[in-house]
Amino acid sequence: MIHDEERLLALEVDAVHGLERSPGGPPARVRNRSVPALWAWSPRARLAALGPALAHLDALDDTDQPYAPGLRPDPLVRLAASLGDRAVSLEGGPCFVFPTPLPDPGPAPLPVLVSSDEGRAAARELIRPGNWQPGEWAELIGGGAGAWAMAVHDGQPVSICHTPAAGATTAEAGIWTRADFRGRGLAPAVVAAWSRRARHGKEALFHSATADNHASRSVARRLRLTPLGWLWRLREAADREGTAQVPG
Repeated sequence: MIHDEERLLALEVDAVHGLERSPGGPPARVRNRSVPALWAWSPRARLAALGPALAHLDALDDTDQPYAPGLRPDPLVRLAASLGDRAVSLEGGPCFVFPTPLPDPGPAPLPVLVSSDEGRAAARELIRPGNWQPGEWAELIGGGAGAWAMAVHDGQPVSICHTPAAGATTAEAGIWTRADFRGRGLAPAVVAAWSRRARHGKEALFHSATADNHASRSVARRLRLTPLGWLWRLREAADREGTAQVPG
């Protein structure tokens, strides 16, 4: 079980941030330039990695701190404090693995399109949601950004599950539901539909959320996603200001 958790944490970090490590080699690194350092842990495994901005460091400090969901890891706390005037914050949240098979959430309350040939053609006729830029939307509905599923009402997508990140054998579920359509069971329906398409050729499907994204965490509970652990990362202030939060 320990080795399974270690492998899954590594797969999740690689899917979201790009992981570089080798057994017995140099410390683990992430390729994501907006993440100076990262700490992923679970009840029986942990993974620490540094980003390009801190490539001059040998490794993160180790710790005998016991794992607890939501507990900030001491090595990242100390690292953040050591950076002095550099504006960084420490943020984190839970991560989950999709079980196989995924529990059936029941009939969708609205029609659901998926990223098949027919679905992509139909999506071109939909009204683009305001929180998606034109280029991003075109890439999404064209299939260039991976599998997707969306619930549609009156010619508009009102709940979408898409693939914001993926590895060679993994995919990450991103969830968005329009504020006036939340609480209707749409998100579990589109996430389940997404998983059926995203599963092809993939070893594992993941979902991660920030600690305060209660909507996404509720979807994870509804679909009985398997809790894996908690991902913590340092974030540059400039990156936080330029990153829009996508609600669950």
